[in-house]
Amino acid sequence: MQEKWLTVPTNEMEFKVLASDKMWRLHNLYYITNEQGTKTLFRPRDAQLTFLLERHGFDIILKARQLGFSTVVQIDMLDDCLFGLNENAAIIAQSMNDAEEIFSTKLKFPYNNLPGFIKKLVHPIRDSLTAMEFNNGSKIRVGVSMRSSTLTNLHISEHGKICAKDPQRAREIRTGSLNAVHSGQKITIESTAEGREGDFYEF
Repeated sequence: MQEKWLTVPTNEMEFKVLASDKMWRLHNLYYITNEQGTKTLFRPRDAQLTFLLERHGFDIILKARQLGFSTVVQIDMLDDCLFGLNENAAIIAQSMNDAEEIFSTKLKFPYNNLPGFIKKLVHPIRDSLTAMEFNNGSKIRVGVSMRSSTLTNLHISEHGKICAKDPQRAREIRTGSLNAVHSGQKITIESTAEGREGDFYEF
């Protein structure tokens, strides 16, 4: 199935045509560091590809380790911000240390390793340890809660652990962050299982 997204462009016109396809971009543009810490081109694994093809907008992933769901969600979110206009994307992490690590490795690293002409076209006008705001009106940020503005794309990482360790913050996420995403936008909640109670279990 993936072969149709592995075409290599031979000129600028072919690139423009291919790059108009989100799935082609997700197979050819973004570099990540793999489990061995080596820079490698991101190519969706079977489970990641199934998620991309079957997601419906409000997705809850009960995940196993090393399937790469966090990575694919965050690369997909970065792609929305770079190739869309006025996207407002956010990632909620278990802790600020986790948030900064996600931003550095899953967002900033793939962006920094894009072809130079793409970074010239879409570049940050504001940049920090936890956020990038681009010249196309899109922005992406990470934190432990998001309440301040309307979001077009929200990813809650390890929500089961948040619910188990900090029920008050889980309630804040439910009442504040989730309500910041309007109908028709994207919400992805993923976590390993953490018992049979709390918001993640109920979701």
